[in-house]
Amino acid sequence: QYPGRVSASDHSELSFRVGGELTELAVKAGDTVEKGEVVAHLDDRDARTRLENARSNFNLAQATFERMRISLERQAISQARFDEAEAEYLSARAQLASAEDQLSYTVLKAPFDGVISRVPVDVFQVVSAQQAIAELQRPGSIDVSFQMPEQQVRRLQPPRSRNVRANGNTIAWVQFPELPDKRYAASYKEHDSNASQGSLSYEVTVTLPEPEDITVLSGMSATVLLDYGTLAGESAPSWLIPTAALVTPDAEPGTSVVWRYVAAADGENGDNTGSVEPVDVEPGKKMNDGVLVRGELSPGDRIVVAGAHRMNRDRSVRPWEKEGGL
Repeated sequence: QYPGRVSASDHSELSFRVGGELTELAVKAGDTVEKGEVVAHLDDRDARTRLENARSNFNLAQATFERMRISLERQAISQARFDEAEAEYLSARAQLASAEDQLSYTVLKAPFDGVISRVPVDVFQVVSAQQAIAELQRPGSIDVSFQMPEQQVRRLQPPRSRNVRANGNTIAWVQFPELPDKRYAASYKEHDSNASQGSLSYEVTVTLPEPEDITVLSGMSATVLLDYGTLAGESAPSWLIPTAALVTPDAEPGTSVVWRYVAAADGENGDNTGSVEPVDVEPGKKMNDGVLVRGELSPGDRIVVAGAHRMNRDRSVRPWEKEGGL
């Protein structure tokens, strides 16, 4: 399993085209907005002043142009004088349109329906043009990115990665801290071709439908559990387990099993003591960090590693959680 970070599959950083002081911030992280809804306002006093000046200049240029047009029809002025008035009129009209645009740029609106996932600024803060004011994500799907070691990311290389992409197979399950006992199926999206700076790991991204039972926003943490069998191009799921967990029973030398922990029924044991049961598995490829097996295992199963060769059916066991520093 790998620690991951959530990001929106479809998102946009909202920013102003011009700089200025934020006078209103109408949203916060987690808010739902509709297309066209106001997100923030800049101080627009200077923009309004420029607009009024541009409108006055335009009105004057328009009136002059109309007089020159009538005078030209009466042959009271030259064509050159009319052309000059027309040029001044067109210039004033363009300046008015530009001033109107500049005023509109002091209002930031949502470009599509979505959820505000991040607001990195505060009201009354002076912001620059193109500085992120809020991040808006479109509902539907989310991405989870994590770092995968070099020897494992090789399994994503072509031709296997082409199969993974084309089939949209579930190659991972994602857990979120809010619901640690629930897993969400995720499919491969992409991976970096260059190692992360200062390490021999590569960023891999999986994608999944946005959960309906919890709120997940960009930047939140997640845990990614990989299906190594699908990465290897196998049709049946494979599980990477510690080599010590794989046992060959003396009575059946041609078979392999792992011992799965079975929790006691609620209330039977107060100390988390349970039993074990054998699960027939088919060993596959040996890896640096274990061995791939296929069998009737499920995500979240606990298997015996220490002392697995001494297990027998229904033996009482208590799971041991490894603690930091041990």
